[in-house]
Amino acid sequence: MTFVYDVYVNFQPICYDFYEWNKQDKISHVKKIPIFQIEDSIFQSLLIHDCILDQNTFHLIFEKTEVYKQKKKLSAVLFTNNRDILALLLDDDGKVIKKSFLLLEEENTILKSIRKVDFLKIAPIQLSKKVPPLETREEKEKRTFLLKEVKEMEDSQLIYLYFECFGKREENRIHIEKTLIDEIQKGNKEIEDISYNFLKLICNK
Repeated sequence: MTFVYDVYVNFQPICYDFYEWNKQDKISHVKKIPIFQIEDSIFQSLLIHDCILDQNTFHLIFEKTEVYKQKKKLSAVLFTNNRDILALLLDDDGKVIKKSFLLLEEENTILKSIRKVDFLKIAPIQLSKKVPPLETREEKEKRTFLLKEVKEMEDSQLIYLYFECFGKREENRIHIEKTLIDEIQKGNKEIEDISYNFLKLICNK
């Protein structure tokens, strides 16, 4: 069994590329984790599905991962298709509960430095498919923030924002809120940008 040492992972329900990692995320500094090569079709399936690993695979990786500043060993593993690397965290039943990509530099180093990785034939049980989000994590969080702030703004601020967005005056708060929320939920980038810039402006006063 081959191990990788000293890498960072960001275990989340959905994989985020390294450039979408947030400061608030709980980044784990892994001291030691096993790595295996698997078929590309299985790799892609693990990436987009909720899965349970077969028992033979699970027993092979059970509590083999060590994390700095954490006494308990984890059941985690790195799988590669020789192009990418996917980190999986499992519960005690072998179900994949969280996933992570690696930092780009660390992934490239691993792919270049490890000459031979054991090929593992696995047969994960697919539970459900997770549709990849059509928007980035940043876009989703920005939209959530805007929807919350619109509901909490003062009347005068809402009236001004509505005028900035649509070029006409409206004083009915219910109508203003509904219109702005509808446009934000539809993904109107222009309205989102105007609203976000306005909120930054009033927050800095």
